Amino acid sequence: MTRYILIKILRSFLTLWIVVTAVFFVLRASGDPIYSVFSLGTPEATLDVFRVKWGIDKSMIEQYFIYVSDIFKGDFGTSFFDGRQAWDIVMERVPKTLLLGGVTFSISVVIGVVLGAIAALKHGTFWDRGIMTAAVAAFSMPSYFLALLLILLFSLQLRWLPTAGASTWQHIILPATTLGLTLAGSIARFTRSAMLEVLRQSYMRTARAKGASRFRQIAWHALPNAAIPTVTVIGFQLGWLIGGSVVIETVFSWPGAGRLFITAVGVRDFAVVQLFILMVASTVITANLLVDILYGYLDPRISVTGDSK
Repeated sequence: MTRYILIKILRSFLTLWIVVTAVFFVLRASGDPIYSVFSLGTPEATLDVFRVKWGIDKSMIEQYFIYVSDIFKGDFGTSFFDGRQAWDIVMERVPKTLLLGGVTFSISVVIGVVLGAIAALKHGTFWDRGIMTAAVAAFSMPSYFLALLLILLFSLQLRWLPTAGASTWQHIILPATTLGLTLAGSIARFTRSAMLEVLRQSYMRTARAKGASRFRQIAWHALPNAAIPTVTVIGFQLGWLIGGSVVIETVFSWPGAGRLFITAVGVRDFAVVQLFILMVASTVITANLLVDILYGYLDPRISVTGDSK
């Protein structure tokens, strides 16, 4: 493994440690979670018993070192409300979130790359202006607002699709489309900019002069050279999917980890909240690390050792 990759990995772990530490202290600085579980009339002796049971009777520093050491043992804490391990509770919801994320990612990449390429090839035309207007609107519009618009149209007016749940394949269409369109707008903008830059290069003129077909010019020359900025934004979006699904899962009552996170925040279930944020941070950091490494394979001018070839 090269020195470049090792440095990237070490930085990733440092970033993850900073996130874990910040979340831990911010949660505990918000107050005693015991009052979210018990009413104000509960005897103090009873509250003290549960404080000891949950380990929140110690100082924040002691709790922090215990928490970090437990993470290395694979123990992410116990839910205050469920009584089960936070890992078991979150993992029950993760498959639904991954399903939603996978469908969303596929929709966003296909729509974003195709429309961005079309806009670049039709630069300055009605198609270019129309696609970019739609992309900016999709990217700028709050996801919950777009979700409500789709519900009003396809559920309440046309009555084609259900508004909530996850029991059939129809239930995933609206939430995946909402997230997918939002991400596709960003991908389309980056793809268009990258393609326009590539189309102006001398090697594209050379390909045309040699009589290469339009398809070959695009597939063999334009798209591969426009891949780096596109892969960058796609990598960021991939890492954002789990965290970005929180609002959409709540709007559509999708039984995923994002909806569980909202519930856990409302009742201040520390272990579940910390584990979810740890998962989101790990996903974002891993996606960014993979994008950095992938650069070396997409661009022959870049080496994964960090030096130009």
